[in-house]
Amino acid sequence: MRNLYDREEAARFVRDNPDIPAELAERIYTSRLIGGDGDLVLHGGGNTSVKLTEADLLGERRAVLYVKGSGHDLAGIGADGFAGLLLEPLRRLRALGSLADADMEDQLALSRTDPRSPAPSVEALVHAFLPHKFVDHTHADGIL
Repeated sequence: MRNLYDREEAARFVRDNPDIPAELAERIYTSRLIGGDGDLVLHGGGNTSVKLTEADLLGERRAVLYVKGSGHDLAGIGADGFAGLLLEPLRRLRALGSLADADMEDQLALSRTDPRSPAPSVEALVHAFLPHKFVDHTHADGIL
């Protein structure tokens, strides 16, 4: 496997997308790299995410998880293909011994920072629970 990440191209992608957080712009760039490699991702499959801090309408800082929305293809994803989720309410769900599917879907919907954003996959909880800033979860041919 070859590393296709290009610092200059990533920086250009961030500069060309000033209306979104730089970390999300870079996540879009890397998601497209991952999604463009058929050995890594079945068509459309997999999820990528980034955790960042941003201000809400009142100017209050909050931790947000941006995760690929269901039905979006990593190879051509844009900002509208990511769902912003309030991170802390999702992390608190880890304390539960179990969570019914309907409750999980409800909690994901309630944590969205924009109700018009795409529905996140239930796998978004894994992204929320992991401590890493960037998480790549692919459905690779070789593993499936």
